[in-house]
Amino acid sequence: MAIQTFTAAQVLTAAQMNALQANDYNQTVSTKTASYTLVAADKGTRVVMNSASATTITVNTSLFSAGDTLILQNISTGVCTVTAGTATVSSAGPLAIPQNGSGILYFTSAGVSIYYPSAVTTTSSALTLISATTVGTTVSSVAVSSAFSATYDNYKVVVIGGIMSDNTNLKLQLGATTTGYYAFVARGTVAGAADFTGDNNASSFARIGAGKTDGYYADINIGDPFATKQTKVESTYIPTNTGSSMGKVTGFINNTTSYTAFTIIPDGGTMTGGAIYVYGYAKS
Repeated sequence: MAIQTFTAAQVLTAAQMNALQANDYNQTVSTKTASYTLVAADKGTRVVMNSASATTITVNTSLFSAGDTLILQNISTGVCTVTAGTATVSSAGPLAIPQNGSGILYFTSAGVSIYYPSAVTTTSSALTLISATTVGTTVSSVAVSSAFSATYDNYKVVVIGGIMSDNTNLKLQLGATTTGYYAFVARGTVAGAADFTGDNNASSFARIGAGKTDGYYADINIGDPFATKQTKVESTYIPTNTGSSMGKVTGFINNTTSYTAFTIIPDGGTMTGGAIYVYGYAKS
């Protein structure tokens, strides 16, 4: 049961007392299946996330007061991340809530909160899976939302498992940005021939991966996509045709936009099957 408000001279009934007491043993629960922004009515309740995709619970200011608490819980496979909106969220532990994880959000003032994780992933890993996005059938692009947040500075994106309608490159676009992509591509063939190319104020990173009719692959490292800094990208470029060039791509976007999403785009043709995996690099 959520917190109750009583007025002067109001009669407190037995039913109300029983309901208030029951909250100690059977807390009011609201279940969410998509990213959610807390509201004032969540005070004293349990907010449960149930989504197979990555989600966020956003905390804004002027909704709660000093001393207010609520419990955040995740019961599905998609990692849920406690995210500062207009309020401040601090924690000595991770803000990412794994499946069956939970924690208490405590407010020290209307705009400042502390998250106390009470159940977190017990195994230590340098990489944490944030999301897995399934690629559909004959699609010309795949958008991945809620990929980046303040939880991590650096990310790994792996695109694998499906096929292409044609032999072509894979492109990377961050957010809605269609300009300012700069990159250097160093390539060589199995016969030893080398060549160099690049992206000069392009509309995307043009060669972050490659594919053909029997498969596709991209292994991308992305630095500072959520921070208000230039986003840096490094990728392994591996076409699997015996005569094709393969190599490395390094580049940046010439802006300081904070990104939460990206799109993988075939440079012609379509993709079918497979998945796009997003991992966060541990900070310590």
